Amino acid sequence: MARRKKNKKPIIIAVCVVAFLIVALIVGLVLTNDKNTGKASVQSVAQITSSGVSTGASNVYAGVVESQKSVNVNANTAYKIAETYVKVGSNVKAGDKLFSYDMSENAMSARQAQLDIEKLRNNAAALQEELYQLMEEREEASSSEKSTYSVQILQKQNEIKQNSYDIESKQLELSKLQDEASEATVSAPISGVVKEIKDLDSESATNTYIVIMATGDYRIQGVINEQNIDEIKLGQKMLIHSRTDESKVWRGRISEIDKDNPIYKNENNPTASTNYAFYVTLDSVTDLMLGEHIYIEKDLGLTKDGKIQLPSYYIVDAQTKKPYVMAEKDGKIAKQYVVLGELNKDTNCYVIAEGLTLNDNIAYPDATVKIGMEVIKESKNDN
Repeated sequence: MARRKKNKKPIIIAVCVVAFLIVALIVGLVLTNDKNTGKASVQSVAQITSSGVSTGASNVYAGVVESQKSVNVNANTAYKIAETYVKVGSNVKAGDKLFSYDMSENAMSARQAQLDIEKLRNNAAALQEELYQLMEEREEASSSEKSTYSVQILQKQNEIKQNSYDIESKQLELSKLQDEASEATVSAPISGVVKEIKDLDSESATNTYIVIMATGDYRIQGVINEQNIDEIKLGQKMLIHSRTDESKVWRGRISEIDKDNPIYKNENNPTASTNYAFYVTLDSVTDLMLGEHIYIEKDLGLTKDGKIQLPSYYIVDAQTKKPYVMAEKDGKIAKQYVVLGELNKDTNCYVIAEGLTLNDNIAYPDATVKIGMEVIKESKNDN
């Protein structure tokens, strides 16, 4: 009996379907990959080495320009404030009016003191006349009466002395009132900016009414959270950036970290973190304004001899003979080989001996960044 031939047509069809599906899957993946391929974010080396804002190299802290010197202007709490001529943030020069007192009670007291002095002076003349009268009568009195007149004369002399003392006291009182009246308007002792105007009626009030920050001798007050306060240390180099002009950069060192006096603590939430102040003394204060709000961050900039210090995580194959960075060339990502110097273990930055300039744009070399990928430039404040 003849053996029937197997029909291979279904098998061929199945193989073709599988092959088609595989090809479709590959094409789909390629198309999907092409569709989802993004652009690599790049920053200039200048931005990266002077700022941790977008690189993760360090935190950026809020800060404000303040004076090294503050002067408290006290108020005489015996008088009410009649008028205040300044407000917080006002620029004042030495001698400018700050506030004045209501001196109506002072004027009444001064007038009364003048009347009292006139009365005492009139009384002094009368007492003196009475003394002369007693002395004359004593001369004409009998021997037995002279002793009585002597006692009366002594009493009158004491009255005259007391009256003279009362006149001097009233004159001193009047002089004090006149001095206070001449100081009814209080002026600024220094040039500066009004930092604070206090409430003299509060329970915790002192006699300090206005606080003025002196101009010309600036420092930076920064704010740091208790969770990252250990990231900074005394003497550490810091960069100060203008919030409005990226080209303005100042340098300085941390001169104080005030851990004893929190500037913000949420009493309603004991688990909330607390903020503290730290201070940066500047190398130069050119173009800074008192009260200006700025950014503060660690100085990861150039070495003393002008070499770039780049965070190590930007460098690929740093331990090989051909380390490189993912740099922008003609709008796309390309390898850019560099010559490395020493590694600064404190900042985790390599000195770039050759191969990179501050104007070069580079990308953080994570898994999404590919050679040939188009780039998009990040500004300093993008985050």
